[in-house]
Amino acid sequence: MSRTPKFRKSVPDVGLQMAKMHKLFPQLKYYRKNGQIFWLGTLQPSVSSPDYLIKIIYRIKKSPKIYVLNPEIIANAPHRYPDGSLCLYYPRDWSWSYEKMIAETIIPWTAEWLLLYEFWIETGKWWGEEAPHRGAKIEN
Repeated sequence: MSRTPKFRKSVPDVGLQMAKMHKLFPQLKYYRKNGQIFWLGTLQPSVSSPDYLIKIIYRIKKSPKIYVLNPEIIANAPHRYPDGSLCLYYPRDWSWSYEKMIAETIIPWTAEWLLLYEFWIETGKWWGEEAPHRGAKIEN
């Protein structure tokens, strides 16, 4: 007799992720192209901010990848991975895990990153929390 493990994590399927995203951020549209699942749309972190065109790539059992497509992010902006995607949290603190809803975590964190980025442009200082980094950044 086979048993389901008692503490098995539940991964929200793409349909649940889509429904939550549509409810909370209807301006982010779902696409599936060349085997990649992603949302594309604008995010405005404050009323005085520009509309940022963002792309959120959904990766099953991995952290989503978030890119700002427009306006272009300054090349030496902090808290980005070498591929230009945003570093929204410290991977080792487990604030993100694949059973969480992207619309409830990643999108608000992206808006916060964008606001902190705007403050960084104005002041030269990153006002958000930072984790110590040694060497290359670790990705999920």
